[in-house]
Amino acid sequence: MEHITKYLIIITSLMTVELTITESKNDTKPKIDRRYYQMPIFINVCDIVDRRSKVHCYCDSNKPKLATRADCWIFSGGLTEDDPIWPSFSSQSELEHLMFNVRSDDALTFIPAKAIVRLDRLKHLSIQFGTIEKIPPYAFTNSSTVRQIVLKSNKIANLEKHSFSQLMMLSNISLDDNQISELKHDVFFNLPNLHVLHLSNNNLSLIHEGCFKHLNNLIELKLDFNYISVVTREMLEGLENLSRLNLRNNKLTMIGNLAFSELWGLKELMLDNNAIEYISERAFGGLTQLRKLTLSGNKLASFYEDTLEDIRSLVVLDLRDNLLTMISYETIRPVVENDKTVSSVVYLDGNPLNCNCRLSWIYVLRNETKDSSLKHALEKISCVTDTPNDRRLNDQNDEEIENGNVLADDNYEYYDKNDDYNEKEKAKANKAKLLTDIPLESLPCPKELIQSIEETYGHPVQNEIRLKAFSHVCKNLPELILVLTMVVLLC
Repeated sequence: MEHITKYLIIITSLMTVELTITESKNDTKPKIDRRYYQMPIFINVCDIVDRRSKVHCYCDSNKPKLATRADCWIFSGGLTEDDPIWPSFSSQSELEHLMFNVRSDDALTFIPAKAIVRLDRLKHLSIQFGTIEKIPPYAFTNSSTVRQIVLKSNKIANLEKHSFSQLMMLSNISLDDNQISELKHDVFFNLPNLHVLHLSNNNLSLIHEGCFKHLNNLIELKLDFNYISVVTREMLEGLENLSRLNLRNNKLTMIGNLAFSELWGLKELMLDNNAIEYISERAFGGLTQLRKLTLSGNKLASFYEDTLEDIRSLVVLDLRDNLLTMISYETIRPVVENDKTVSSVVYLDGNPLNCNCRLSWIYVLRNETKDSSLKHALEKISCVTDTPNDRRLNDQNDEEIENGNVLADDNYEYYDKNDDYNEKEKAKANKAKLLTDIPLESLPCPKELIQSIEETYGHPVQNEIRLKAFSHVCKNLPELILVLTMVVLLC
C-alpha cells in the first residue's frame, strides 16, 4: 500500500511538469494579427473589387500587365500623393492610354506623378474635372514616352516654371476650360516635338514676352475665348514654324505694325469676334505664306488699301459683320489676283456699305469670276441706301430726342440712349438691300466724286461718272475686264 501511494505521487508530479512545459511552449508562440492581411500586398488596378476604393479603373484587359488602356474614375476625396493606390499602377506597366475622370469636388487636387512614373509605355494621359489649382515643376516626371497630355476643366490657375519640361516625345497639350490668367517664362521648356498647344477658354490676359520662345516646332496655337487685349511680336517670339493661330473672342482693339512678323510660316490667322477698330498698314507685314485671314465680328470702319499688299498667298479674306461703309477693289485685289489656279473668296456681307457707284467693281467681279464660292460670297453682299428724306427724318428724330430729354423732376424717366441707337441700327439694317439686286445704272455717285470729275472733264453724264469711279479702283484689272466693264456700264 505504501508503495502504491509513492507511485501515484510520482506519476502526478510528472504530469504536472509536462503540463507546465506545454503551457510554456504555447506562451512562446507569436500572436498573429490578421488585420495586416485584410488587403493583399499586390493590387491589380484593373481588377479592384473593393467597393470602398476611391479609384476604379475599367481596362481593356483585367489580367496583370496586359492592359493597354485604362479609364479610371475617382468618386470621393481624401486621396493624397502618397496613397498606396498610385504605386499599384505598376501592376499594369503596359498601359499606353490612361484617363482619370473626377466625379466629386476636391477628389483629385494634384497630378498623380507616382502613378505616371511607373508606366514606361504611357503615350496619352488625360485628367478631367479635377481641382488641380497649379501644375508644379516637372509634374510629369520627365516621361520619355508621353505624347499627349489633356487637362481640360481642372480649375488650373497657375502654371509654374518648367511645368511642362523635358518631355521629349510630347506633341500635344490641351489646357482648355481652366482658369489660367498668365503665361510666364519657361513654363514650356525643352519640348522639341510639341506641335499643338490649346489654351482656349481660360482667363488669359497677360502673356509674357518670350514665353513661347522654346516652342520652335509648334504648328497650332489656340488662344480663343480669353481676355487678351494686346498682341506684339515679342509675345510670339520663337514661333517661326507656327501654321495656325486662333485669337478669336478676345479683347483686341487694334493690331499694330509687324505684330505677327515672327510667324514666318503662318498660314491661318483667326481674329474674329474681338473689338478691333484699327489695323495699321503694316500689321500683317512678314506673313508671306498666309492663306487665310478672318476678321469677322469686329468694329472695323475702314481698311487700308495697302494692308494686304505684302500677303501674296492669301486666298480667304473674311470681313463680315464689321462697320465698313466702303471698300475698294484695290483693298481685296491681292486676294482675287494672287493665284488664278487656286479658288479664292472674299466675305463682305453684314457691313453697312453705302449703295453707290464705288461698289461697281463687285458687279464686274461677280460676272468675271468662274469660282462659285467667290460668286456666291459676292451675291450675299448688301448695301444701305440713305436718301435725303431718311436723313431729314433721322435729324428730326435726333432733335426731338435731344429736346425731350430735359424733363421735370416729377416726370423724369431713366433714358437709355443705347436703346435708341439699337432701334436706329435695326431700321438701318432693314433698309439694307442685296447689292446685286440693284441695277448697276441706278447706283448713285457721291457728290465729291462728281465734283472731282467735273473739275477734270467738265460736265459728264452719269454713266461716265460711274465708269470713272470703277476704273479708279480697278486700274489693275486685266485689259479685257476693263473693256467688258465699259460695255456693261455704257449700255
